[in-house]
Amino acid sequence: MGTSWVNPTQNPLDPSATAPANEIRILCGYTKENYIDRRGKVWESDHYFHGGAASIRSLQTITRTLDPTVFQQSRMGEFSYDIPLKEGVYELRLYFAETEFAPAAFVGGGEGSRIFEVNLNGKPLLVHLDVYRDAAGNNAAYERVFKDVAPASDGYLHLGFHYSWREKPFLNALEIVPGLPGKLRPIRLVARENSFTDRAGQMWSPDRYFLRGRFATHKVPVENTSDPDLYTAERFGNFEYAIPVACGKYGVTLRFAETFFGNPNAGDGGIGSRIFNVYCNGLTLLRNFDIFKQAGGASRALDKTFHGLMPNAQGLLVLSFVPIQDYAEVNAIEVVDESP
Repeated sequence: MGTSWVNPTQNPLDPSATAPANEIRILCGYTKENYIDRRGKVWESDHYFHGGAASIRSLQTITRTLDPTVFQQSRMGEFSYDIPLKEGVYELRLYFAETEFAPAAFVGGGEGSRIFEVNLNGKPLLVHLDVYRDAAGNNAAYERVFKDVAPASDGYLHLGFHYSWREKPFLNALEIVPGLPGKLRPIRLVARENSFTDRAGQMWSPDRYFLRGRFATHKVPVENTSDPDLYTAERFGNFEYAIPVACGKYGVTLRFAETFFGNPNAGDGGIGSRIFNVYCNGLTLLRNFDIFKQAGGASRALDKTFHGLMPNAQGLLVLSFVPIQDYAEVNAIEVVDESP
């Protein structure tokens, strides 16, 4: 049982026994000092828990993240978290990575090796959760996101992790932040290794949720935008992003600039030098897309927005960038909740 949060002079079941933070980030099973991720967010060591045991698997490479520390330890077994929260609406994120079971792992396995349940305030939140299945493999960062979350009548948010069919439930990390009623907070990603704040004061998180592709930076200034620094780096290749969202409909804006081909960039060529397709959960968003042609030249910002996109059964917007000529690329991605 985790007791580091309790003030011994107060009743531990009284929400006033703690001073709840505006934002709560916990690394489950983590016992070291606070961890600061690439967004500059502070993650605390494990607390508020009851039951289970800490498990550390620090040697694996975790895909889809630049912060593998978030996924290299966990709380495992039958356990719960009772987190004091002020009254209000919150956004909850649960972080998972299956680091034990896989066909090539020592213990073998894969789909169906671990299935468990997650409850929120005594009600089912995730039923028959198979992280390996939903993340499409092992050692892959996977998040589930929930909006309109609120504490129970006792002033606590109660999370329960229970056996379903086989093997121990687990959780790598949890995050609770103030929410927007009925909507998920905007998600902004930029192909950089650190966060970026634009001229409107909006923070863009460093690259995450990606699989495959490579990172590249360019020095030529980008025109046709008030935020040229959003376009100075890119992810290129044959790659995808699996962006976790809650149920609802979303607008997605993809930000591009051709910063390799065409004068004054490093590569020769122009129209037709780079052509690719973009899909969202199999739906075609862009076909035979040529940034240079549609932007009217090199190093010119070009944004494409798509509306009414819905997550798949795994709670993900999977954006696939598939090359036709040369490599696909993207500079930044913005996801906005369009639910009524």
